[in-house]
Amino acid sequence: MTKEIITILTLSKGRLKMQAEQVFKKNKLKIIQKSERSLIGTIKGYPMVRVLYMNATEILEALGKNIGDIGISGKDLWRESEPSIQSKISLAKEYDWGKSDLVVAVDNNWVDCINPTDLEDISYEFFQKHKRLMRCATKFRNLSNSWFNSKGITQYELIGSKGATEVANQLGVADLCIDLSSTGETLRQNNLKIIDTILKSSACLFYSKKSLKKKGVKKIIKLLSKD
Repeated sequence: MTKEIITILTLSKGRLKMQAEQVFKKNKLKIIQKSERSLIGTIKGYPMVRVLYMNATEILEALGKNIGDIGISGKDLWRESEPSIQSKISLAKEYDWGKSDLVVAVDNNWVDCINPTDLEDISYEFFQKHKRLMRCATKFRNLSNSWFNSKGITQYELIGSKGATEVANQLGVADLCIDLSSTGETLRQNNLKIIDTILKSSACLFYSKKSLKKKGVKKIIKLLSKD
């Protein structure tokens, strides 16, 4: 009988990649790669486990499609993903790194706007004055719509952002933004102030619910969940 391969998906770039690799190392799971640029690896002593390096969004999509079994990604991206993806994935561990807040930020010149209730009032005044909906730049369309709906704010338009969301207001592209912030410094430098926090995010360990049937998956999850 052929043994099933367990596929672990981990982060492929930058500081988060190094922090993820520390999780493996700390729990005596040594990743072996042919070269530093290789996107495929194995785990020493675990011949039926392979490691694939991917970006954070791809990891969640792969878990949701049962392409991978276990993965490290961001809580913000998990919450932003489509229900069809979320329903197939479970969160096993929230790590104490990769932290950031998903916040709502408006121009400092909006002196009367200090909370979501103020923004609701301003949205109507804005439409009357400018004859258009106030625009919100964000990479998080699903979470943004949910936040606006929860606050009863209907007079808005989302503007998709692929780059530096914080500068959208200075460019005249948007009037406010919903974006990730670690310290708030970038927002302050771009004359923005935070009026609400939607989500506190960090790097997390996820697994495909379907993969729990595979032999050895629960053991790997337990190892990678250790503090």
